[in-house]
Amino acid sequence: MKLNMAEEEDYMSDSFINVQEDIRPGLPMLRHIREARRKEEKQQETNLKNRQKSLKDEEQERRDIGLKNALGCENKGFALLQKMGYKSGQALGKSGDGIVEPIPLHVKTGKSGIGHEALLKRRAEEKLESYRRKIRMKNQAEEKAAEQFRMRLKSKQDEMKLEGDLKKSQRVCQQLDTQKVLEKLQILTGYLRQEYLYCIWCGTAYEDKEDLSSNCPGPTSADHD
Repeated sequence: MKLNMAEEEDYMSDSFINVQEDIRPGLPMLRHIREARRKEEKQQETNLKNRQKSLKDEEQERRDIGLKNALGCENKGFALLQKMGYKSGQALGKSGDGIVEPIPLHVKTGKSGIGHEALLKRRAEEKLESYRRKIRMKNQAEEKAAEQFRMRLKSKQDEMKLEGDLKKSQRVCQQLDTQKVLEKLQILTGYLRQEYLYCIWCGTAYEDKEDLSSNCPGPTSADHD
């Protein structure tokens, strides 16, 4: 029974199914060989990449060490400087006012061509300047709109003030005209009462002052209401 189950499991396994895809002699073995070769090539490629990465790291490390260490007597250029009287740590130049530290070395590690970084920097600066120009134009437009609004508001306020002053002047003028008319009326009615003993509200010319005083209610229109 156990044997039959094992045989059944082998029959249902992936290896058995894969082998049954093509029953021609030798094909399953060739398939395993090709798979093994692919794995080996992939491993070799991975090893090569790791090796290249290690070599690059080692090269960078040696470069950093070389740049940090000062030049020694074995360096031909340094030896020539020493023959001309130069001492380590001394500034260059006849009067000793030159540089002390060597000009820094910038190592290019990227794959881009010469001038590519400068081009990228220039483009970034152009984009930044374009952005700043847009911001300035936006701020100027907002300031102009705000100034126009203030001018319209001030014009409206000035117009309202003029209208208020005009109405005020009209009222004052009307009051003064009324007062002036009233004064003229008082002068005329007073003159008529004094000279002719005549009251315009009574419509009567009295015989004498006593008759005017006794029968006329008074010298104003309100006295006759």
